[in-house]
Amino acid sequence: MFLLDTVKTYPCPCCGASLGYDGSSKSLHCASCGNDYTPETLQQIFDADSRTSGDSAYDWNGYEPRVFGTTESEGLRTYTCPACGAEITGSQDMGATVCPYCGNAAIVEKQFEGSYEPDYIVPFRLDKKAAMQSFEDTCKKLPFLPDEFKNKKKIEEMSGVYVPFWMFDCKANADITYRGEKTTAWSDSENDYVKTDHYKIFRAGTLDFENLPVDASKKADDSYMDALEPYNLGEAVKFDTAYLAGFLADKYDVSASDSEPRANERIKNSTERTFAGTVDGFSGVVAEKSKVNFSNGKVRYSMLPVWMLHIAYAGQNYAYAINGQTGKVVGSFPISKKKRNLYFLKAFGIGVAVMAAVLALITLL
Repeated sequence: MFLLDTVKTYPCPCCGASLGYDGSSKSLHCASCGNDYTPETLQQIFDADSRTSGDSAYDWNGYEPRVFGTTESEGLRTYTCPACGAEITGSQDMGATVCPYCGNAAIVEKQFEGSYEPDYIVPFRLDKKAAMQSFEDTCKKLPFLPDEFKNKKKIEEMSGVYVPFWMFDCKANADITYRGEKTTAWSDSENDYVKTDHYKIFRAGTLDFENLPVDASKKADDSYMDALEPYNLGEAVKFDTAYLAGFLADKYDVSASDSEPRANERIKNSTERTFAGTVDGFSGVVAEKSKVNFSNGKVRYSMLPVWMLHIAYAGQNYAYAINGQTGKVVGSFPISKKKRNLYFLKAFGIGVAVMAAVLALITLL
């Protein structure tokens, strides 16, 4: 129960100014922003603030890795890149000669050694031809791409790689407070007026997260791997080395526990965005406090399909990643200054012509 203390000063939840008790209305009034609060409402607000105080709690169950069995590992080889340190697993008939991550052409083959077996794998849906077509279709949509960049002779290597990912499941229990404003403007014969109402907004609830992917390879660019999403994880199957035939597979070198901070950040940000989407009808909204606790946390080791493509152009190595399911292409493309300048010259010429036509029409009128 909320008890008023005649000595203690109560700050206005909206603007922070001191509240004064109005005996006639039995409420606390803010002379600064004009808001009134009953003791019950003020208690609810203080309770909400209390729930958003303190640090968020993240509860993840530890992951127990499984080592490949002797039979399962038969016929596998490990390819090591001395340039970036990548250790890629593949079948003994792969004959890999180029590192899919950095494009180095001096990788070393050695006998496969004990490694951890993934729980699930999402098989490649696109073969190399289909993945290349997705890349070419993307190139066609880029108006400033140099023509010579599209020359297939510039393509150094294209490899299908199963990239290691940790999949995180959890319940996110969130308490978030926002500060909202509604502005009203009006005028009379003498003055213009602007009135701003301040609001305290509270959201609480639970979101279920399933199969949130976080890449587990130090060589993989996190921004690339995130941008390749989404994957259809409904196509995930129990891991079997048969799916590696014709493809390479990276071994994870970022543990599940070391990946937790990225998972925490992604889940927390996603939760806050979802909750913010429920706050509307205000001219301005600012998040004040946020507390997101995770429960029932589970982690699984999975492998997702990615085509890696390297193109040598103008003395640089351009690296691209292509989603092996959807064909989504991620990477930076060069720009032809000649095409770009020509485009803006044309746009400028059209603008001048339109302006001249408008001026001529005005003159006639």
